[in-house]
Formats: sequence, structure tokens, C-alpha cells
Amino acid sequence: MTDAKRGDFEFWIGDWALEWEGGSGRNRIRSVLDGAVVLEEFSADPPEELQGMSVSTVSTERGDWRQTWVDNSGGYLDFHGGMRDGEMVLEREGLAAGQAVGQRMVWTDIGPDSFTWRWERSDDAGATWRTLWLIRYRRSADGGDRRRPAGQTS
Repeated sequence: MTDAKRGDFEFWIGDWALEWEGGSGRNRIRSVLDGAVVLEEFSADPPEELQGMSVSTVSTERGDWRQTWVDNSGGYLDFHGGMRDGEMVLEREGLAAGQAVGQRMVWTDIGPDSFTWRWERSDDAGATWRTLWLIRYRRSADGGDRRRPAGQTS
């Protein structure tokens, strides 16, 4: 794993307040296991009940980022990807109503205290994408874990 790739998710490390149309939540992101893994702990504010977590790491075999997401509804998703033109893009092949679809997450407009996250779907093998969920991230008022160096754990 290159140190450069390890730093790709550095912007995500911290405690975040989230807002989306009709809802809000929290996300705590930490660097763990000597900086080799990024651990996410997500929770939506009531009345929504979604809670989930992910682990992300750079694959030593493939050289790209790999993420596994699980949640309290029994959801399991696996992604791969990396930085592309200043955006983090992780994608996968999935199913919707029994049909194969492309699914991806895109972190964009990345700044030191905010960014935008999009959940997108493609029904035409990636020729076009549509946003299904857009979340605005703002660093929590207390500042959270401001960009810890790789290898440092909380």
C-alpha cells in the first residue's frame, strides 16, 4: 500500500454533522489499525432509524480502495475505487428490482470542513448516473478529529 493512497481518505477523518433533504445525522470517521483502515460509524437522527458502519482500506493485491458497508437493516455492500480528478469515487455492481445496476458513492467539493457525498445509480452500464441521495457534510462544531496523520488512532 502506498502512503499516497493511504492519504486519499484523510479529508473524511473526523466527526461530522450531516444534512439531506428530509433528514439529518452524524458520522464519525476514524483511522485505525496503524492507519491502514478507515472506520465509519453512521447514524441517522430520529425519526429515521438507519445505522451503519464501514471499513475501508487500500487493497495490497489490487492497489485500489475497498470498502465494506453493513447496516441495521441487514444491508451489505462492497465497493472499489479511488481518487479521480479530486473526487473520491467508490462503485459496485448491484441489483434493483432484479436488474443489474451500477451503484457508486462520490465525495466531491472537498474542503477542510465540508464536502458533498452522493449516492448514485446507473441503469445503462455507467453511461449516465443519477443521484438518489445527496448528503452535505459539515465538520461538527467541536472540530472532531481534524485530519489525523496516517497511523494515528483515536
